[in-house]
Amino acid sequence: MHSHNDYHQNIPFWKALSCGFGSVEADVLLKNDTLFVTHGASEIISNRHIENLYLQPIQKMIRLGMEVNPTLQLLVDIKSEAQPTLAKLIAVVEKYPEIIKKKNISIVISGNRPEVSQYVEFPDFIFFDHQSLEGVADEIAWDKVALISLNFKKYSRWDGRQPLTEEECKKIKSIIDKAHSLGKPFRFWGIPDTPMSWETFYAMGLDFINTDDPVGLSIFMDKISKR
Repeated sequence: MHSHNDYHQNIPFWKALSCGFGSVEADVLLKNDTLFVTHGASEIISNRHIENLYLQPIQKMIRLGMEVNPTLQLLVDIKSEAQPTLAKLIAVVEKYPEIIKKKNISIVISGNRPEVSQYVEFPDFIFFDHQSLEGVADEIAWDKVALISLNFKKYSRWDGRQPLTEEECKKIKSIIDKAHSLGKPFRFWGIPDTPMSWETFYAMGLDFINTDDPVGLSIFMDKISKR
């Protein structure tokens, strides 16, 4: 379960953690040497930055022994220029050695990213969200790729309120299978956020199910697990 734009929740991070989520997403923008958690510069709120919304809570989770999932992924969706933002993020994360040492916690870069050939230049605790299935398999250091993500709306206009057609189901499942053939977990972003969609993608083997409704998805998945 992936908490899309988790910082929009009334209780960022902790709500997702309490609901059993293994992945949370934060948009990050570098301005005035600070990593603000925001979609854009016009939406910056001075006390909402990557440290107090995510890194400090993750450190606290570790210290309190509150890890509820085998793994936790912090997906950092970079909204400013890739290289300076990544440099600042690395410097900030290095202040939290407890997080770096936890091999089951990953920091994954999405949004604005460096060239794939540069992935290997970044520290071991930085991974990437690769966003293509085409023509680059030999160029990528795959051990630096945590997952593959694609925009669902490029492939389907499905609204998640009635069953997929057989043709669309085959097309979407083939995309998931292709990502899996590369040995990586797969995520669609922009999927319909409905119970029918959640169940459909669960059945297809989608590794991360995006939602803006952590409580709703958590309740739904709990029912699925009890069938």
